[in-house]
Amino acid sequence: MATRELDDFLRQQCKERGLSLRGLSIQAGLSPGTLHNIIKRKYQPTIFSLNRLADHLGVKRQYLWQLAGLLDDMDYSRDTEFGDARLKSIFARVDKLPEAARNLAVTILEAVVDHFQGPGTTA
Repeated sequence: MATRELDDFLRQQCKERGLSLRGLSIQAGLSPGTLHNIIKRKYQPTIFSLNRLADHLGVKRQYLWQLAGLLDDMDYSRDTEFGDARLKSIFARVDKLPEAARNLAVTILEAVVDHFQGPGTTA
């Protein structure tokens, strides 16, 4: 479920921008029902929805992930076991890249995940 902190943050952003929650959802490219369900904590928001909101509001995506409680579940270390050994290898290689290249790789991965977890998915 979404957190109270995310609810408070989104409401504050609407207040500061003179927007309704419906207006924020439409401007961010989400259905009004999606934002309503996030605010009312009826379901956990998807990365796709959080990314759309973060991009529209001009805040770091990870900040909204944190507010939504998603980062608490991500406890990856170098010893993390992946279901697919290729992922571990790829993540190890990406981790060794210079910061600019690493950021580009993360952006591309986020876009791929967003594409496959678009609106209407719960993953």
